[in-house]
Amino acid sequence: MGTAAPSVAIRALAETDLPEAERIFRLAFGTFLGAPEPETFWSDRDYVRGRWQAPYVAAFAAELGGELVGSNFATRWGSVGFFGPLTIRPDLWDRGIGARLVEAVT
Repeated sequence: MGTAAPSVAIRALAETDLPEAERIFRLAFGTFLGAPEPETFWSDRDYVRGRWQAPYVAAFAAELGGELVGSNFATRWGSVGFFGPLTIRPDLWDRGIGARLVEAVT
């Protein structure tokens, strides 16, 4: 019998997660948009730490085998809500991790 694959755990994104969440953000968007160096893509922008610190925002982490592999942010302004950015490490795309992070914000 084979070993079961570790399951994805969804939890609150912690301050200690922010450097890795920022790296995954750049890597994911850089890969998706075809940047020549995905890990440095949008390094001059703050889409992770700024949202994590903002009021009315909840931040979620996806963890696989004890390692951060993605994040999602949910913002609520009165009766309006939206989520994002939602990012997953590119080597783990199409495994349902994003769907789990979307479920967390509903």
